[in-house]
Amino acid sequence: MNQLYRPITKAFAFVSLSAFSLSTSAQIVTKETVKGSAKENYEMAYISRNMALSDSLALLAVKEKPNFIDGWLLVGDNKFFLKQYEEAAKAFEKVKSLKADYLYDIELKLAKSYVGSEQYAKAKSSIESFLAMPKLSSSDRMLAEKIKSDCEFAPEAMAHPVPFKPVNIDRGVNTPLNEAGPYLTADGQYMYYTRLEEERGFIHEDIYCALKTNNGFAEGKPLGSTINTFEGAEGSVCISSSGKYLFFTAYDRPDGVGNADIYIARKVDDKWERANNMGTPINTPGFDGSPSLSADGRTLFFSSVRSGGLGQRDIWMTTLKPDGGWNTPVNMGDSINSPFNDESPYIHPDGKTLYFSSNGRPGMGNYDLYVSYKLPNGKWSKAKNLGYPINTSGYEVSIFVTTDGGTAYYSSELKGGYGQMDIYKFDMPVTSRPEYTSYLKGNVYDVETRNVVVASAQIYDLETGNLFATLSGDKNNGLIFSTLPAGKNYAVVVMKDGYLFYSQNISLKDVKEGTPYEVNIALTKIKVGGKVVLNNVFFASDKAELKSESKSELDVLVKLLEKNPSVTIEIGGHTDNTGDEKKNLELSENRAKNVYDYLVSQGVAAERLSYKGYAASKPVAPNDSAENKAKNRRTEFTVTGI
Repeated sequence: MNQLYRPITKAFAFVSLSAFSLSTSAQIVTKETVKGSAKENYEMAYISRNMALSDSLALLAVKEKPNFIDGWLLVGDNKFFLKQYEEAAKAFEKVKSLKADYLYDIELKLAKSYVGSEQYAKAKSSIESFLAMPKLSSSDRMLAEKIKSDCEFAPEAMAHPVPFKPVNIDRGVNTPLNEAGPYLTADGQYMYYTRLEEERGFIHEDIYCALKTNNGFAEGKPLGSTINTFEGAEGSVCISSSGKYLFFTAYDRPDGVGNADIYIARKVDDKWERANNMGTPINTPGFDGSPSLSADGRTLFFSSVRSGGLGQRDIWMTTLKPDGGWNTPVNMGDSINSPFNDESPYIHPDGKTLYFSSNGRPGMGNYDLYVSYKLPNGKWSKAKNLGYPINTSGYEVSIFVTTDGGTAYYSSELKGGYGQMDIYKFDMPVTSRPEYTSYLKGNVYDVETRNVVVASAQIYDLETGNLFATLSGDKNNGLIFSTLPAGKNYAVVVMKDGYLFYSQNISLKDVKEGTPYEVNIALTKIKVGGKVVLNNVFFASDKAELKSESKSELDVLVKLLEKNPSVTIEIGGHTDNTGDEKKNLELSENRAKNVYDYLVSQGVAAERLSYKGYAASKPVAPNDSAENKAKNRRTEFTVTGI
């Protein structure tokens, strides 16, 4: 969450600078020498916490005394704060015309104002004048060099714009208030975001959620008191790929480690439990926020101010320990972090594409959005600006990209919105897209009663045999959910005590696009005659030797037999009708025998097992296509006794 929102109470109408003379014929006056109403208005403007009121009073002061140099400085600062950059530049030019050397950093103020109004040529001239000054502090020189790099980058970016047609998410989500930080569930059905609002005299940020409808998104609703607090601020939300865990930033909580900490909450059925502070080593006495969790749940990216960083806010990452704790965070390095602020990381479900926001790299002038890719050696590529007009001279501080990589959601202050900052969507340019990612969404139920079954699921990376995700179902709809990055083949096993398990193979090895896996999963209670096709047991073509990828699923079968010691099963081998029938019978028998042998080697009593080859005698589909023949080439087990 970025504290970029500054609410403005419009107590007075703004008065245009053009109404005042820029004449320098009169002697300049300062806050020490000015008298009368100009002095009173200036002093009231200077101490006012209401920016609109301060702006109006400062303008009245310089109307009374057109050569009131401190008054013009305050006008310029107010206009800059209000993001009225052209007006700010006029005020600072007036200061410069009254007394060029009155303020040490007047050229810096001018440069920043020109950048804000995208007048980069003027900004470059001012910043070069500032850099020419003797005895600049190291911090001022570093900032000036950054602005100079913006003045060189921005015109080139504007001359070569990227495709960009933003669409406002509309009034279901956006309001006259500020909305930012969009984050969607992998299926796109829910959007979580942050809204800044005023209630009973308090300004605070809360997390909202909006449901997808046929016409966009329904009106967003706050998450409630287990997540949001009245006194504090909550935002920068991230949802785990299962949809079961919520990560967010909260400020100034009694149980906080620092002023801004990362919290986690679990969703049980349709309700979020009370959030817990993630503690050390993630949270520190400084700022820790903007969490983003990898699809496998094992790596957390976040922004932090802590020792060992390269700048102010840096992006860090930490990995999950086997015991459920988190390792000491590691700085992401200078390919991503800068001497200034780097924050709002978003790791795409492909696990290889990291988007983030920064005001420390060459850009359009403020916070821009960038992308970095994980290289084969495990390092990250040098961050690339997403380009103009995705990035502007304003604040682009967060981005979310859908699982398929085609659509991006972000928050911006584009003209014509419903509020100061709104949420938009757009087609992500091909040059900045992540790899395609799919997802599994399964509704689990009893095959006979059709009632919801609350089951668990495990997803394995078949190439490595490693567990990719462990999922739990929902009692309301039995739903299990997980993102699935392309480039891998997966084994999916759904389990419930008292039931035979469900097996599915999902191949995404060479997939670049496609439809998600939304399936109905029917579980059969353990009973004589119950069958399960072992979709993740593999053999070499025309051979009986088990491939190593088969181990994950066969181990699940071992556990099923261990939990149900009275169950006996038959392993059945099946082929299609291609080739010699006698050879097929022998092949199917040998394959079944090898599965039998593996189970015995893992401690299953031989007397509980039998095996048989059926060749093509028991097809489950006509042998009239390659797809149907693949269905018939299978290994399955049947419960023979309890």
